[in-house]
Amino acid sequence: MISLAVRKAFVLLSCTFLGLICGTLYLYSSYSPQFAKRLNYTVTDSSSIALSGTIGIAVAGPLAGGVVDKKGYTIALIIGGLSIISGYLGMKKQFDNQYSDLFVSSSFLFLIGCGSTFINSACLKCCAVSFPSIRGVATSLPLALYGLSALFYSVIASVFFPGKTSEFLGFLAYSSVGIFVICAPSIMFCDKEHKNRKKNRHINTESIEMATLAPTHSPASSSIRKSQNALKLDGSRDDNLSGIGLIKSYRFWLIFITTGSLASLGQMYIYSVGYMVKALITEQVLKSDTVAAVSQPQVEALIQKNQQLQVGLLSIANCVGRIASGIIGDIISQSLHKPRSWLLFLPSMGLLTTQAMGLQVSDLSSLSMMSLLTGFFYGFTFCIMPIIVGDTFGMDNFSSNWGVVGLAPILPSYYFTSLFGKVYDSNSIILQSSGISNCSLGKNCYSSVFKLTLGVTILSLVVVTLLNFRNTSWSKRKH
Repeated sequence: MISLAVRKAFVLLSCTFLGLICGTLYLYSSYSPQFAKRLNYTVTDSSSIALSGTIGIAVAGPLAGGVVDKKGYTIALIIGGLSIISGYLGMKKQFDNQYSDLFVSSSFLFLIGCGSTFINSACLKCCAVSFPSIRGVATSLPLALYGLSALFYSVIASVFFPGKTSEFLGFLAYSSVGIFVICAPSIMFCDKEHKNRKKNRHINTESIEMATLAPTHSPASSSIRKSQNALKLDGSRDDNLSGIGLIKSYRFWLIFITTGSLASLGQMYIYSVGYMVKALITEQVLKSDTVAAVSQPQVEALIQKNQQLQVGLLSIANCVGRIASGIIGDIISQSLHKPRSWLLFLPSMGLLTTQAMGLQVSDLSSLSMMSLLTGFFYGFTFCIMPIIVGDTFGMDNFSSNWGVVGLAPILPSYYFTSLFGKVYDSNSIILQSSGISNCSLGKNCYSSVFKLTLGVTILSLVVVTLLNFRNTSWSKRKH
């Protein structure tokens, strides 16, 4: 019989590798210009398609959370897997048939976004419940592969599918089937175990209460009590809030605003960096002395290569940011006995720096640094936020509560990404030779957008300060 430690390790690995198919949505920027070109979409149209994926991720949050909390992981995994596979097969068929319909394209990416959320919600709660003592690290692993997914697939695309968008979309669908079939069964088995444990919850609760009353001096129990006391003393804990109680909590709104501000900026960049690459390379080619010797296919190949590079850099940094936030979060909480919410100052300051860079970046090397920093701080934000939600509002309704908080980026992300597309289109001209719009102004194609987003990061710093210092002042008044 397989030992408990081996089974738990396999569950963690399964949750981790399922993160690969959850993160494929962020690949869109690596093939969106080619997809848009074949179906005659503008940059604004392409931005709208990208936004539909973001909306799918966010809108599915509360629904997926409710399914996971009330029905378990199995149903959520099946819904998620079918949605992602159907979405990519649909996009491939639309691309092959050159069927230009913005609503249909948006619907497919919306499906992929929804599927990502259903699988991610199941994996997050499975890890959080299965590994309570290392919750930050355990949940950071599937989130890290979620972030690394874009790099994994973009490398495969550049090696095996260069310029073959249709074949690549097919590979995304079929590889998702393979990963799902291998990884899902262990999580479904874990689901059954957790349901059985929940049936005996009252008995377990009484046992825990008696054990807590009994004198004990073990290092583990002492560490847990200190961590819990730290959360209570600084006023940052509202155990097991959900529904109306959650909405009435001021901490919920501060966390909601912070998530919306920081995540939307990361999403705007992820979905728009492909066009930033195109603008910078187009300007560079036009200014070059060898412009006459460079053919259009060569320029397109150079653009696509650098788009995949930026996606890869974003993906690596995203992964590192998620792992770093999990490790640092556990150190802050378990060793220093401070709330994880203090770590939100790091992505707030970091994204403020990247927005300032967006105003100045005029070459690909500087853009690469911006991609690395944006990926790191976006990944850091999206890994630490669900753990903060669990710490603040309890684990009983964790998936539902995180699903509600996950709605925060919808409106700001829609606005910023749409604004980017409109600004880019307004600076573009339609080429008579091809009838395709193009912008050759370099950073001036889009830089004005970053003036607004810079202000948003300043707002996020103010909100994070309120979240942490109001907790402290509230605690002092209470005690």
